[in-house]
Amino acid sequence: MVRRSMNRNQLHDQNLSFVLQQIFNNHPTSRIEISHQLNLNKSTISSLYNTLMAAGYLTELGLGEASTAGGRKPTLVEINRDYGYTLTFDLGFRHLHALVTFLDGHVWKYDRIETKGQSIQEMITTMRDYLDNLNQENTTSHGLLGICFSIHGIVMDNQVQTSPFIDMAGIDLEQVFGEAYQVPVVLENEANLAAVYERDFNGARNLNSTVTVSIHRGIGAGIILKRDLFRGEHGDAGEIGQTVASIAMDGAGNPHPIHAEDISSEDAIIQQIEDKKDLKNLDRTAVVKLYQVHDPDTTAVLTQFTTAIGGLIYNLMRSLDPDAFFLNSALVEEIPALLKQIRAVYQSLAQNDVPIELTQNARLATVLGGCSLITHRVLGLDHYELNFERPSADDTK
Repeated sequence: MVRRSMNRNQLHDQNLSFVLQQIFNNHPTSRIEISHQLNLNKSTISSLYNTLMAAGYLTELGLGEASTAGGRKPTLVEINRDYGYTLTFDLGFRHLHALVTFLDGHVWKYDRIETKGQSIQEMITTMRDYLDNLNQENTTSHGLLGICFSIHGIVMDNQVQTSPFIDMAGIDLEQVFGEAYQVPVVLENEANLAAVYERDFNGARNLNSTVTVSIHRGIGAGIILKRDLFRGEHGDAGEIGQTVASIAMDGAGNPHPIHAEDISSEDAIIQQIEDKKDLKNLDRTAVVKLYQVHDPDTTAVLTQFTTAIGGLIYNLMRSLDPDAFFLNSALVEEIPALLKQIRAVYQSLAQNDVPIELTQNARLATVLGGCSLITHRVLGLDHYELNFERPSADDTK
């Protein structure tokens, strides 16, 4: 390996990023604490600190406690929440989820907007109207800093490659919103964002490698390997809903693959229960109620579901060998017994104790992951670890 030494400007920029990272991850903190953490002398830290303060990224909180050795009380500092805000849109099939967060990652507001049946052009109009309203309500000094889009499909090089539930009509979201608002625009797969949420918000910070399985209209996996998001060479990594669960032969002897999400996605579960009971227009709430009254058809379908998901997780373990798995599923969140069944199926196959945990607050996992991704981009800290606090329920009402 060839080692390249940094010139003075590169070293300065790297140290500046380290100081900004320290302040983001340890709020409130002080210059003396940053100096200790980074093993840099006080004069260097003061210079970098002053640069960030002049740019408006920081806000001082007053004096902290003096050390046990005495001396001057340190000035405490944290990221300036009033500098600006970021926005994440989750382009769901039925709803548009919008999460607005300040520069320090704290939630300003969350909204769920009905968009079922809207074209992508109509959704863009809805999103621009939402942004216009935010601009009128804004009290920060710099306003909108960046936008992230959560896409239920394959994303590569910030472009939507496939979108099975929304016809993107060839529209380049990065171009449309980047030109309109002159801010960074990031597109990412929704399962990948759920995995970023687990890493940065939800207690997975001490795990090197994790897999987050998202079970919604389809099935996807967000893969974190060695603390980095793994997308594959073409953005297809984690498209586990398209893995072949079985192969059916037609009358002419031609094979027809049955994919995992054809039998185990939330929509597939609902369809199977509708077919068994000759019902129409069921939703998740109705499925939960049927399960709670011990409906035999619903119980049978959900048993098949937990068996399939347990097997899918086992296959992922054999392929990726992560430290832990997370399930991002509103259905499993509402029926906790399903998680117990999935664990039992997995353990009967794997005979190991790799944790399988439920993503807490599945409703917000993807948009909070988007908050992390766009905050990294806005701060110029794409390859630095940032730790976010999980919002309380009151923050997202």
